[in-house]
Amino acid sequence: MREKLNTLILIFTRFSTVIFLIDSIALLAFKGNKAGLYATDILVILALALVCAALYLLLLNDKKTSKTKMLLLQLLYFAIINTLVLFVGNFLNWFSFCHVKTFVVFEGVIISVIVITIVYSYKSDAATAKRMIEKLKALDRSSESENN
Repeated sequence: MREKLNTLILIFTRFSTVIFLIDSIALLAFKGNKAGLYATDILVILALALVCAALYLLLLNDKKTSKTKMLLLQLLYFAIINTLVLFVGNFLNWFSFCHVKTFVVFEGVIISVIVITIVYSYKSDAATAKRMIEKLKALDRSSESENN
């Protein structure tokens, strides 16, 4: 349970960081220096990051799945998150489906956040696994040299 909670916090932190980073860049680019976020926007963004993290745990945390199943789960994950964020964003007037330009930009933000977070998580997990393997090999070599 503790490992799941740690993973939830880790993924939540990654998602919220990337969301705020990409959102800040988009706001500056399209609305200028006077753009800002309201407390409601911040709370909704944090709630969306929490949902992203929880769904990640439910769908993508199993390391024992086949590549095909993992790809299908990634696509399902993207579809759920994308639909949720589009619904919330339209409801809160972050964009409008009627204005194609804002919809395309908002969709780009969603895709960027998901891709950056998943790629970063994959790279980070791979680096951690590599370090663990190197430590195990070093321990194995040291135990072999002690036995000889």
